Amino acid sequence: MNNLINTDTKAPPIAELRAVNKSFITAGGHELKVLEQIDVAVHEGELLALLGQSGSGKSTILRCLTGLIAPTSGRVLHKGETLRGINEEASVVFQTFALYPWLTVEQNVAVGLMAHSLSRAERDIAVDRAIELIGLGNYHGAYPRELSGGMRQRVGIARALVAKPKLLCLDEAFSALDVLTGENLRQELISLWHTPGTGLSAIFMVTHNIEEAVEMATRIVVLFPRPGRLGLVLDNPLPYPRDTKSPEFQRLVSIIHETITRTTLPDLPIEVQVAGQPISRARNRMESIPLVPVAQILGLLSILHDSPELSNIYDISDEIGKEFGETISLVKAAEILELVDTPKDEVRFTELGRRFIAADPTVRHAIFAEQVFKLRIFHIIIALLHEHEEVQAERIIKDIGSALPYDNPEKTFQTMIAWGRYAGLMDFNAKTGMVFVPKDEDNDGESD
Repeated sequence: MNNLINTDTKAPPIAELRAVNKSFITAGGHELKVLEQIDVAVHEGELLALLGQSGSGKSTILRCLTGLIAPTSGRVLHKGETLRGINEEASVVFQTFALYPWLTVEQNVAVGLMAHSLSRAERDIAVDRAIELIGLGNYHGAYPRELSGGMRQRVGIARALVAKPKLLCLDEAFSALDVLTGENLRQELISLWHTPGTGLSAIFMVTHNIEEAVEMATRIVVLFPRPGRLGLVLDNPLPYPRDTKSPEFQRLVSIIHETITRTTLPDLPIEVQVAGQPISRARNRMESIPLVPVAQILGLLSILHDSPELSNIYDISDEIGKEFGETISLVKAAEILELVDTPKDEVRFTELGRRFIAADPTVRHAIFAEQVFKLRIFHIIIALLHEHEEVQAERIIKDIGSALPYDNPEKTFQTMIAWGRYAGLMDFNAKTGMVFVPKDEDNDGESD
């Protein structure tokens, strides 16, 4: 495991996690392990980007670093001392604008000073300064409904900066914005970080956008999911402003792409021999399934069929308009069903996949059922349904939680039912809470 603690830095990190583990209890009462042995430190003078797929635990790390939540085990430090409660030198900008609609821009920014004992004059000076700093000088009296998305996020940033924090944390702060607005705001934030007098010592950002991380960060950490654990740690020495088309920028992006792809979609799956026959990775070990609807899998296969030139996973991600991590999950779902193969960063039909996409709905359902039956996680349900006409969903969810402790068992159950329903192997009655084998009926639909 890579340790992010820089022993050459004299000053202790402004925020640090040591050997942090974090678990949550799901709505069904099951323990979900989200983070495992996280060692991460944010040093003064750096912009650290934590990069990972949705659901990998990025926001949980941010909340632990700032004291918004406590880890299950491990230590949270602030300048070398154990952090107790909220880190008062940190501010957070969230993905959603989180503004009070009944307050003006000036009043929303002033919310960032509620924990500080200031006179009315001091507060007004601080609010005016933050508003001017973020470029909203003519909007003191405007309400959120009168502002664009980019301007509302500026208000959120001003609210975070008004108390002059040492550490500014960005939780997917640009993901809800359009491309142009997000790009402009990223550049302005970098400029602010380099502006004397802001009080900022460091920025910690979480993102799923690889290009965004390379464009902004001085150091990048890639978080691998299930459970969240540290992977690649990469220094980024590129000078500002950064040219996104430069060879070195593209090289760093490629390194991160390849790391995530190689980890999630390995070229050489483990195989064992049973009676002289190779058994695929999906059959010989209990493996989680991506939480992907059947309709999206069918959509991916249709795109591969209709646009064979889209064989590169990065080009596919751009074509379908999904972030890279979501595309990885989608491709992995098709791969564990043995409908595609993924040598390096290519996505190719298997012979079975070609047969599937060319078949009529009845044959598609039959092929899908055969592939689902090979996945060991589905044997939890299938074995019970062989013994009983109906099985309580809660019993199945409990077994899923035991088999896959790093996955959300309720969400996994929902995906398994969707896949099993399309395959004709199982169905679920939400009113009774029972899973059952559907009666033999025509199943010509293409939905999940």
